[in-house]
Parts: sequence; C-alpha cells; structure tokens
Amino acid sequence: MLQIVKLLTIFFVVSTSALFFMKGILWTLLQWGAKFAVPLALILCAIYVWSFFLVKSIEGIKIPKLALVWIWAIGFSEILLLGGLYHLTPQNFPSFVGEFFFN
Repeated sequence: MLQIVKLLTIFFVVSTSALFFMKGILWTLLQWGAKFAVPLALILCAIYVWSFFLVKSIEGIKIPKLALVWIWAIGFSEILLLGGLYHLTPQNFPSFVGEFFFN
C-alpha cells in the first residue's frame, strides 16, 4: 500500500511539473518568441531528466526503475501531446486545458 502511495505521489508531482514546464515554454513563446522559448525548453527538459536521476538515487524511495521510467515517460508524453494539440489543431484544443495554459 505504501508503494502505491509513493508511486501516485511521484506521478502527481512529475505530471504537475511537466504541465507547468509546458505552460512556461508556451508563455515564453507567446511573449518573447522562439528565440527565448527554445533555450528555455532545453533547460526545462534537462531539469526534467535530471530529476529522474535524482529520484532514482534517493535511497528511501525504493521504487523499481521501470516504474520510474514509465512515470517520466507519461509526463513527457503529456508535454508532447498538449504541444501537438496546440500547434496542430488549435481550434480543437480542449477548453479546460486552454484555460490553464493561457490564464
């Protein structure tokens, strides 16, 4: 039971950080353009990857590496999915997600 709580907590934190990273990249893109958004995206991706290794190295967590890989992969796919939805079909972008990103 404790293992499930740890997994869900890590999943929530990773998903939330991925969404806020995407919001930061999108906000920067709209405010200052790609000249600033691309370096920010690279920096935030590096932080995202580094956080995987940080969580993996913490001794008290003891979660299988495969579970952590899946959590980070789902978080990264959130970024890709929402970015793709916004760039490819902005008219079909879900309104509740748009409210989060643009307000």
